[in-house]
Order: sequence, then structure tokens, then C-alpha cells
Amino acid sequence: MKSDFLVVCLNPTIQKTIILNELNENEVNRSSEYRTDASGKGVNVTRVLSQLSSEAVHLTQSGYGSDYFTKLTNEDNLDLVTASNTSPIRTCTTLINTKRSTVTEIVEESLPVDKGTGKLIMGLYKKLLNNTNNVIISGSKAPGFEGPIFPEMVKLAKTAGKTVTLDYRGEDLINSFFYKPDIVKINFPEFVSTFFPDYSIGEHEINTELKKLVIDKMLELFEVSGIKTILTRGTMPVLFIDDNGIIQEEKVHKIKPVNTIGSGDAFTAGLAYKLDQGSGLKDAVEFGIECGSKNAALLKPGVIR
Repeated sequence: MKSDFLVVCLNPTIQKTIILNELNENEVNRSSEYRTDASGKGVNVTRVLSQLSSEAVHLTQSGYGSDYFTKLTNEDNLDLVTASNTSPIRTCTTLINTKRSTVTEIVEESLPVDKGTGKLIMGLYKKLLNNTNNVIISGSKAPGFEGPIFPEMVKLAKTAGKTVTLDYRGEDLINSFFYKPDIVKINFPEFVSTFFPDYSIGEHEINTELKKLVIDKMLELFEVSGIKTILTRGTMPVLFIDDNGIIQEEKVHKIKPVNTIGSGDAFTAGLAYKLDQGSGLKDAVEFGIECGSKNAALLKPGVIR
């Protein structure tokens, strides 16, 4: 089946969201308001794209708990393709403290996938690649995958003439640049940890010297490989390089957030959707911000309505 987007994430997640009137450490905390959703960055991106009426296929691995995971994706009418694997699908937990308006995320680290899972994933990826225009690779991968699977995916996609958007960091990202992906969209601290590991900065912190180093690197990536970098910075303006190679900043919307989990993924989906529609990068960034804001105003992660 032909799809507008192939979304890859190799770290599927079951997301538990718990709403508390107040979070008291070292005490029993009870809640009568909670929900469970299929999540992970790729699921969130796919779900928002589907809410934007795009055809999106999500590729990931199965695992212990995959029946429930699939049930949840079916409830969202998501097109899911999985490679066989037996290691458990992780559960991550969001604690929303309504008294303090805070969102606390507890992330389980995934267990290693079965040997040979990467080969199965690549086989499915090659088949799906023939029937899409855009590839989005999002999130960290579970341990156990052999070889540079993300850079190899980028290579295959660019060789096939696809538009490629990346949302991951570290060595995998650096090794992917050789194949010239179109868009890199990560947050500011992730970019810093990838290229300037001697620095450490929070998403809402300001460091003028570090910002200049980051901008210089963004310009270098554009000039050498034509890669357009977009960096989200929490409540601070999004930093990006436009179609003409000029650094710009776009303010985010001021809202009272309900649940910020998945907002970056909603941004990615909105950005990719607008670019696929033929919009320029500035307009696509503005729409990405709008989608991220809509997600943050809702309880369910990775949605815009």
C-alpha cells in the first residue's frame, strides 16, 4: 500500500499517564484518573500524521506485551508493521502533579532485542521504502541491534530519492550525515550532547557562548551537506536554518500545559506534513509549533485532538 510517510522507531513503548492532585515522596499516592496508550516517538509521530489525514506506516519490533501494544495502536487506527522479537516492550510512566503543574517522566530502559531482529527490520524497511515518499526515523533504538542500522536506513532512503527527517542523537546521527538527510529535528540539549559533549545544558537554560557554537555547526552542516537543522528549546524560540541558509528563531505559543509528553513528536509530524504539502521551512516550523502546542494542551500523549 502506498503511504505518504514511513515512520521508523526501534523502541516501542506502552505509556502510563497518572494524574495526581499532589505528588508526595515516601508516601502512598492514590489516583483515580489515569490512562494507558501506545507510545514511543515513532507512534506519536504516526498518530499525529494520521490525525492530519496523512497515510503513515509505523515500523518497529514486536515483543512481550505486543498484543496489548497492537490493541492500543488499533484503537488509534494506526498502520503498524512489526518484526518478530521476544524481549519485553517497555512501559514508561508519566506523573502529572496538578497542584504544581509539573510533568515527571519515568523512563524504563529497554532490554536487548533478539539476535537477528535488525535483519528482519531491514527486510521490512526495504519493502516499505518502495511505497512511500518520506522517511522519518525517530528516537533511540533498543540495545541489541547489530551494526549502524539508522545510518544504513538513511543511505537506502536517500539512494531511493526519499525525503528523510531524523530525530535521534549521538553517534548514530553523526554517522548518518555522510548520506545527507534532508532535515534534522532534535532538541537543543541533544544537539549539544552530540557535537559538544564537554558542555551540559538543560532545555530551558541560556548559554550565549554555546548558542554561537551550535549556530556555527548548523551553518556548517547546511553548507557542506545541505542539511537543515531545527532545534526545539522548550518554552524558548525554536532555532532553525531556513531554505536560504539563514539562521532564524520562531517563538512558541504560551499555553497552560496539561501533558507535554509527545509535544516534540507532534512538532516533527506537523513539520513533515507541511513540507510534504510543499510549504517552505519557516511555515512548516510554525505549523510544527502549533501541533506541539495542541499536544501539550491535551492529556493523551502524541495527539493534536
